[in-house]
Amino acid sequence: ELIELAKRVESLGYGTLWHPESLGWESISLGAFLLANTEHLVIGSSIANIYARDAVTSRQALKTLGAFSGERYVLGLGVSHVPLVEGARGHVYGKPVPTMRRYLETIHKDWEGPAPAVVIAALGPRMLALAGANARGAIPYNVTPEHTRNARAIMGPDAWLAVEQKVCLSDDPTRARALARQELERY
Repeated sequence: ELIELAKRVESLGYGTLWHPESLGWESISLGAFLLANTEHLVIGSSIANIYARDAVTSRQALKTLGAFSGERYVLGLGVSHVPLVEGARGHVYGKPVPTMRRYLETIHKDWEGPAPAVVIAALGPRMLALAGANARGAIPYNVTPEHTRNARAIMGPDAWLAVEQKVCLSDDPTRARALARQELERY
């Protein structure tokens, strides 16, 4: 079904398909699979956990997938959270901004050519500033329009900002609100 989904997204004219990583599919492998089954669609990880692979491995994956796909791969990285990093993966969780900064420095070290296609999951102002200065931009997850406005102000006009916002497409406001409430109750 993933091939069908990717091909459908591509046929509808979307520019990028973002895929997740948690404890299910491994992000880089899934990115390679989706790239191999599309022709023009950019594939982005949203969000590859930096504790799942070291920065050198991520750098190699970015170079490899970019070269083999005609530069259609974007590496979206995130620091995750303590329960997933320490509980599920058995790593020690570091301070988010300095940890991400070091990770990005390793990816950028001696990089040749255009800046690497890296974006980071950024919610707070310090991580957003890091995204604007040390990555192509940010991929904030499940945020409000107000957050998006603030993120743009912090990162500046040229940084990429690929935001996930929950929406409900419906012509009936009452039905849309009911569906949204039903979705919230699941969490």
